[in-house]
Amino acid sequence: MTVISARSAIATAEPGEPRAAAPLHRAGRLLAVVDGLAALVVVLVASLVPDAISRLGPAFLFVPMWVVAVCATGEYQLPGHLGARCRRLAVAALVVPTGAMLVADLVAYPLSARTVAAVCLASAGLSVVARGVVAVVARRGVRLSGVTHRVVVAGTADTLPRLLERLETSPTRRFAVVGAGGLSTCVDAARESSADAVILAPDPTVSAADLQRLCWHLEEAGVAIFVWTGLLTSPAGRTRLDLGEQLPLLHLVAPRRLGPSYAVKHLLDRTIAALALLVLSPLLLTLALAIRLDSPGPAFFRQTRIGRDDAPFTMWKLRTMDCGPDDAVLDLVELNEASGPLFKIRQDPRITRVGRWLRRTSLDELPQLVNVVFGQMSLVGPRPALPSEVAEYLPDVRHRLVVRPGMTGLWQVSGRSDLSWDETVRLDQQYVDNWSLLLDARILLRTAGAVLSGRGAY
Repeated sequence: MTVISARSAIATAEPGEPRAAAPLHRAGRLLAVVDGLAALVVVLVASLVPDAISRLGPAFLFVPMWVVAVCATGEYQLPGHLGARCRRLAVAALVVPTGAMLVADLVAYPLSARTVAAVCLASAGLSVVARGVVAVVARRGVRLSGVTHRVVVAGTADTLPRLLERLETSPTRRFAVVGAGGLSTCVDAARESSADAVILAPDPTVSAADLQRLCWHLEEAGVAIFVWTGLLTSPAGRTRLDLGEQLPLLHLVAPRRLGPSYAVKHLLDRTIAALALLVLSPLLLTLALAIRLDSPGPAFFRQTRIGRDDAPFTMWKLRTMDCGPDDAVLDLVELNEASGPLFKIRQDPRITRVGRWLRRTSLDELPQLVNVVFGQMSLVGPRPALPSEVAEYLPDVRHRLVVRPGMTGLWQVSGRSDLSWDETVRLDQQYVDNWSLLLDARILLRTAGAVLSGRGAY
């Protein structure tokens, strides 16, 4: 069967039988209800604040106004990750106050700009929390109509394995694969498996006209359409649609690390690290004393690591192991539990009593603040690598060395030592390509939770 003849296989709905609603529209209805309830709760709470709302009846006009404003951003029609949805809500929160003040003037309703701004921000905040809950629920495998999808994956023998692997390792659990095959059979497969979405992988052998017809058939069947770009990473915030001259293109903006904001990061890193050293110096001295009393040897451990652009530097840590010969690790090679060039042992016999506690709490890494002050490391970045590890790097892995290594990073908040080598590399590359000051702030906040849980720390 060819793509062109797929229309006969679609088995269009019988006369009088309603067609399936678009899944993204179902998601839009769910989000609209959530936003309406959020706005209603905020208005009711605001009515309890003295002098905030004079008459409750007209204040309820804010509820449909808020839903309409969010709808105008495309939030109920467009898919997207939580960050993109938060940005749309922020746009609505900035626009609604002007409209609300105009409506209040028209109906002669006394309303202060401060109250409107507070209500809009609170509504946006509740809506963000609700979307976060939806994301967490979906990630735990609960199917939500229009938010998670039963999908058929369509592409070539070359592209399908790569796409299926990406879907299998995706942490969001948005897509449950119920079928896979070529573009010419995806309509049949979607109907037989009751799929509500199809993910199309690039196929240069299919003409643009055939692909357009396929999209028409899927649309008529009420099946959502996603097109995979083929990119290995998700360049969050760096993709733009370029639709000029009837030539639809996906424009990939240069990473932020090549702009002036990365210099701001470097300045912030060194300033914050210097202040943290001053505040934490009593704690560091106490920990150093505990290490000396627990086992013979120096309190601090120094080791050569590889920094930005292959520059070696001496990294400082609190000592967590017994002082033994440098070749002692050779006797433990068979106990290595890590993959790739990493060396990790969950129950390493060289770790001291104090050292085990330091590693679990990550306090052994505090002296790296000195490296941050000297500009050799960052507060957030890829894991600092050993020279022996870098010597085994493939060309693609070396991409993680274009930025300074960090005291924490995506690798630490995602499992630390429990991660495989491939997963560690993927997270580091994702950080390098998608770096932003906001991402650094999010990682620093998540680091506190990772340290408290102790997961992957050994």
